[in-house]
Amino acid sequence: MPGTYNSLFAGDSTSVTPKHYRKGAGLYYQIGSIIRTHPYVKGDNPYQKPYGLYQAVSAKYYIHTDGRKAWQQLYGYPTWGFGVYKGFIAHDDYLGNPAAVYAFINLPLKRWKTWDIGFETGFGVSFNWKTHDFAEDHYQYPIGSYSTVFFDMGFHATFILSKHFNLTAGVSYTHFSNGAVKLPNLGINMAAPRLELEYIFGGRSEFINKEIASCKKEWEWLVLAAPSMKQLGFVYVDQRGDTTGTTFNYSIISLSTAINRQISHKVKFGGGIDVSYNEAYTADTVMVDGVPQKAPFRTGDKILIGIFPSFELVLNKLSFIAQPGYYIYKKEAEGDDVPVTYQRVGIKYVLWDRMILGVNIRAFNFSKADFIEWNIGYRIHWQKSYRRGD
Repeated sequence: MPGTYNSLFAGDSTSVTPKHYRKGAGLYYQIGSIIRTHPYVKGDNPYQKPYGLYQAVSAKYYIHTDGRKAWQQLYGYPTWGFGVYKGFIAHDDYLGNPAAVYAFINLPLKRWKTWDIGFETGFGVSFNWKTHDFAEDHYQYPIGSYSTVFFDMGFHATFILSKHFNLTAGVSYTHFSNGAVKLPNLGINMAAPRLELEYIFGGRSEFINKEIASCKKEWEWLVLAAPSMKQLGFVYVDQRGDTTGTTFNYSIISLSTAINRQISHKVKFGGGIDVSYNEAYTADTVMVDGVPQKAPFRTGDKILIGIFPSFELVLNKLSFIAQPGYYIYKKEAEGDDVPVTYQRVGIKYVLWDRMILGVNIRAFNFSKADFIEWNIGYRIHWQKSYRRGD
């Protein structure tokens, strides 16, 4: 029996490293509730009752790391891969049943011999939503576009059943929104327990456990450009009291620069400055022959300048970023409803050690997405410092 146990749950000793990472395939099912975050899902909808039950299934393709690279060992031998998702909203004819494709990474937080606890996050694109106009049927529909961003995160426990099978139980939060690319954009939020079964092709990996070189505490200078687009809606009331609505698209471009310091294998800290040209800021309309048009504006009135500290969680060439910002300049104007603080969360990837690609969500009030930033940039990094011995 000891010999059988060791063959099933091998993982603490080093043997010949296989040429390729172990792969797996699995399926999860979840049943839970739509979180009631706005009037539509609370009951202000054609059904005149709150939304509740939803279900989802997802097929996943897993890639198991084994520690052959230092970052894998540092993060407890994570699993990453790709998935296809399908959701089902109970008794609904107005929102749609979303489907999504996404990438994910599973980070073990603590391992034992036959089980572990971990955190998983996924990011992708969803589609199959029913489209709605900004002003339709006097209801505030939460999603107006056919496709949205898909974001998922949760905690779980994974149990080793055999050499080939893992069983995972946990709870996750799922969010759908389009970052104001098209209105309406109140978003849909869901929470549910999850049960997942995985089959590992060829058996599970044996983990490599070797000494990790000390961290190179580098400095990094970044220059980034981020084009964006945002849609705003305007409501008009005529002399008879009837309301109509229309939308306009506005361009946004942000230029930012930052200096970071990598203080460990996993963490970077730094700070920077943003300069944004935001046509949506204090935007208004005028009537021309009874037809609403964008109001004229001065370019200088649309400039916003912000400063921010920066935190990065580093996984090899991929980083998760969080940057709470503060506007040190924005022209005060009628209709200014933009708070003086903002938040940016997202991911970035380093290509060829210099180029940067990434995507962020710019938000305010720690809850409402303002717009999506698509980043491209360049970085210079070095180790030398003016401090002796650095």
